[in-house]
Amino acid sequence: LSVSWIAIFSYFMVWWATATGIALQIPASIMGLTILAIGTSVPDLLESIIVTKDGKGDMAVSSSLGSNIFDVTVGLPLPWLLYTL
Repeated sequence: LSVSWIAIFSYFMVWWATATGIALQIPASIMGLTILAIGTSVPDLLESIIVTKDGKGDMAVSSSLGSNIFDVTVGLPLPWLLYTL
């Protein structure tokens, strides 16, 4: 059920960013590289803040590093792989 909510919110986030970009005459590539990238980093930021306030600074650091490593090792190569197939 949670994955469904993530898919729905992701769809609307991209749709809103596209509509805003068209209204402000900003190219879709710029919107994707800035606004959507910021939007996907906010949950990680909030998670890090919450666990740091709970006194679990190690967990905040490992979460930040882990999400970035995942993005570089899976988030970047997977779309290229799918594009080439």
